Amino acid sequence: MARILDAAGALFIEKGVDGATMTEIASRSGTAIGSLYRFFPTKESLSLTLLERFIHDRLAQLDEICAEAKSGESEAVADQLLGVWLARREERDYTTLLLAARPDAEQSGQAWREQFLARVVAVLQKTCPQARETAAARGMVLLHVLKLAPQLVKGEGQEAVEAEIRKLVLSLVRAS
Repeated sequence: MARILDAAGALFIEKGVDGATMTEIASRSGTAIGSLYRFFPTKESLSLTLLERFIHDRLAQLDEICAEAKSGESEAVADQLLGVWLARREERDYTTLLLAARPDAEQSGQAWREQFLARVVAVLQKTCPQARETAAARGMVLLHVLKLAPQLVKGEGQEAVEAEIRKLVLSLVRAS
């Protein structure tokens, strides 16, 4: 099933959600079309599974960072948070497309943002307990910085931009 999801994501980026066909997804994934339809009866069900996989993976990564975070470990936490958003850019790209194509995009997006925010705030509270009162505001700003980071750091030659984003993330984690 992972091959199907990966192929669908790549095709959605290349051709758009409406432009990619189930036949192309089956072909690219090396899956018989009947098997594809057995797993995913519609392109909508395939799209929803892709979105849920992405959201679930990101939330699990944030939970892991929170579980391992310790007070005063700001640099490690900042690097981990930035790494979550800079990694697997292709998944982020097709997730953005899929979310925008949903009729309930605003409600779904808001619900997921709230889950991300709650986890980021928990990480901030654990990393810098003396600044708990500002964790919610810092978390909101941090989430927007992290969301923007992959768009600003694209490919080679962007090391200086990534370094500046890291400094900003670190300052938000440290509450300084």
